[in-house]
Amino acid sequence: MRILDKLGNDLKKAMMDKDELKKRVLRMLISAVKNFEVSTGQPISEEDFDKIVKKQIKEREEAMEDYKRGGRNELYEEEKNERDILKEFAKPELSDEEIEKIVTEKVNELGMKSAKEFGKLMGAVMKDLKGKASGNRIKSTVEKVLKEREKRS
Repeated sequence: MRILDKLGNDLKKAMMDKDELKKRVLRMLISAVKNFEVSTGQPISEEDFDKIVKKQIKEREEAMEDYKRGGRNELYEEEKNERDILKEFAKPELSDEEIEKIVTEKVNELGMKSAKEFGKLMGAVMKDLKGKASGNRIKSTVEKVLKEREKRS
C-alpha cells in the first residue's frame, strides 16, 4: 500500500472518530508527502517518508523547548501531542545499548584511543547509524565511549 493511501485511510478514520488533533497532523503529513513527490517528480520511498516524519518530530521538539522556556504550557502540550502522533509513523530508533555497541565496535575497528579523535569517529558512526538514531543520542554515546576508553588507557 502506498504511503499516501495509508495516510488517507488514517485520515478518514480520524475524521470518523472526530479526532481533530490527529486530523490536523495527518493533513500536514499528507501535504509534506505531496510536496516531496511534486518536487522530486517520483513517488516517496519509505526512507524519504521516515526522514520527513523525523524532521517534523524534531520541529515539534524544538517548539516544545521554546514554549517551555516561555512558560506557554498550553502550546507546549499541543506540540507534545502532535509529536506523539508523528512518532506513530516513524521507524523506531535503536536503543542506547545498540548504539553503544556499534560505537564501541567502530572504536575498536579504527583503533581510537582519545577524545581528540571525536570528529573522525563521529563521521564514521553517523554513516552507519544515519536514520537509525538521532544525532544528539549518537554524539553523547560517542563522547561516553571515548571518555571510558581514555580512562582505561
